[in-house]
Amino acid sequence: MAFKRYLFCFFLLLPFLSLTGCHETPSNQGFEYNFENLTDKAINVKIYNTQSDYNTGTNAFLSGRMEVRGYYTVPMDKFVEGRTYYVDWYSDDYLYSNWFWSSITLRNTFTPSATSYEFLVNTVQYADPSRNIWMKGSGISTTWVAADAFTLSGSTYTSTWSSLSTAQQDVQLILNRDFTAHLKLKNASNQTIDSALTYQAIYDNATGVSNVTLLNIKDSVIGNLKSNFMPHTSNFNGPNNYMMLYVQGLGYYQMNRL
Repeated sequence: MAFKRYLFCFFLLLPFLSLTGCHETPSNQGFEYNFENLTDKAINVKIYNTQSDYNTGTNAFLSGRMEVRGYYTVPMDKFVEGRTYYVDWYSDDYLYSNWFWSSITLRNTFTPSATSYEFLVNTVQYADPSRNIWMKGSGISTTWVAADAFTLSGSTYTSTWSSLSTAQQDVQLILNRDFTAHLKLKNASNQTIDSALTYQAIYDNATGVSNVTLLNIKDSVIGNLKSNFMPHTSNFNGPNNYMMLYVQGLGYYQMNRL
């Protein structure tokens, strides 16, 4: 009789043992929200309550880390069901990141519910250094200032910097993490003209260059940027803190990151 009693107790406890004995995979669907890392690098996760906090990288609501092919699991009762949250994810070297321009904005948001309880973290087919170049990794903006100006003939850039006035040399470009930008120029009266823009950043894996398209409020292209621009050459294989800016009607500038 004692053996049967112990056997009965074992089967009675078995469901509870199964809940605590395996930690390699996430728990019951619907009780936890699971971030799954499908990449070959550890991934950091930061969750924000508002888009403004996400854009400025402030007031993170939750944060965690997923090891390679691992999970970051949050109890569902941490969230307000049906509310939209904003998530930033990135590897330690920022070569894998959700920060790249795309018309698909859902990659940065999630809305927990009984039927939506998983966020899959995946990447493009290659490492993308754009976030390191344009945002210095963890930054929310970068400022670039003109250090040279050029004319372009064929593939040859010729400096015209010495022929420009001080006002013409005063060119600044500010890039924000939310894909807005400000182009600041000086007019003949030395007044600053501040143009509010948006931009799209796309990395070309074949050339190793990150290309940015600048757009005005009417979504018309007014210029572009190319990363890793070396002055006085035609090559784009220099350090990350150099770029070439082309603005329609103004020409080409070597821009250095502050």
